[in-house]
Amino acid sequence: MTTQNTPHKICLIHGNQQLLIDETTNNLIEQRLEGREHEWSLERFNAQEMLKSTGESGKNSIDDFLISCETLPMLSDRKVIRLDNFELIKKAAKKNDSSSAGRLFDAVENIINNPPDCLWFVFTSPAMREQDFSKPLYRGIKQSGWIQKFVAYDNSSPFNWVIQRGEKKGLPLSADAARLLIDILGNDLTDLDHELEKLSLYLAGKSISEELIKEHIRGHKHFSVFRMTEALSRKELLPALEILDQQLQAAPREHVRLFALIIMQFRRLLIIHCMLAQFHKESEIISKISLPPFLGKQVLAQARNFSIVEIQNIYSELAQLDLRVKFQSSLAPLLLQDLFQRICSGQFKTAA
Repeated sequence: MTTQNTPHKICLIHGNQQLLIDETTNNLIEQRLEGREHEWSLERFNAQEMLKSTGESGKNSIDDFLISCETLPMLSDRKVIRLDNFELIKKAAKKNDSSSAGRLFDAVENIINNPPDCLWFVFTSPAMREQDFSKPLYRGIKQSGWIQKFVAYDNSSPFNWVIQRGEKKGLPLSADAARLLIDILGNDLTDLDHELEKLSLYLAGKSISEELIKEHIRGHKHFSVFRMTEALSRKELLPALEILDQQLQAAPREHVRLFALIIMQFRRLLIIHCMLAQFHKESEIISKISLPPFLGKQVLAQARNFSIVEIQNIYSELAQLDLRVKFQSSLAPLLLQDLFQRICSGQFKTAA
């Protein structure tokens, strides 16, 4: 991240990569409070807490925020105010709205347009899109402040980040090892950073093999999902259902993520079958599906458990189930169990 010589008074950092948001926010605060005690120079608020609809806690928090914005810093020449969940601050629907939410919006809008001399503001948000924010507030920050977005989409792969982060932690990773971590854990940088930290404690200075990684991340929630897709690809119904049940009990609302991983697995199997039909070499296929060699070989073996017609039928069924799994959450466990049963019993072998 690059910063200008004169730091912006108003900054917004947003997106779904919370680790990068927190690190960037902390760096911005450190730059603005260099050599100053945080105890006297830093205050933090959360819009979600301030806008609670019940009890007095929300009202009091808004009052505290407004007072803080109007109060000169004590025992310091400057103060930074951090406000989280900035996307929740919206303009009131009615004019002259005197509610707490209306007062908060008016105060923040005034701050953005006329920031106080001795105060700096850092807003954060998990929102991914510009349209998730109040238009006048976002436009005001864009014109006179600084905005940084950290967004990772479902198909993004933070390959270079994992390699660089591993090096910083004294954990040199091969390209295959980095891809394996991402394949098992997903692309959330917080998850990846935690696992890299643990691996650095146990494996620092050692040659990091794929088997060592698999051995040391067995406790991670995503590793079970990794095993579930393997079992499903081998048509092993009981272990696949057991892991599915464990995952849904631990996180009942994770059915969409689980379904997405199943789609990803069968997309790979379909790509493999298409390439086999075109007589591609094994090395070309592994390169195409972007997996470490030993994992690629496993998936190649799993693909041979299905005919091309069977894979096409399964993938077609997944497309039809997509909206039902996403929008009928109460039925999602039953839909997934039924899907597993039909896949493992070979019901998709014949043309639909």
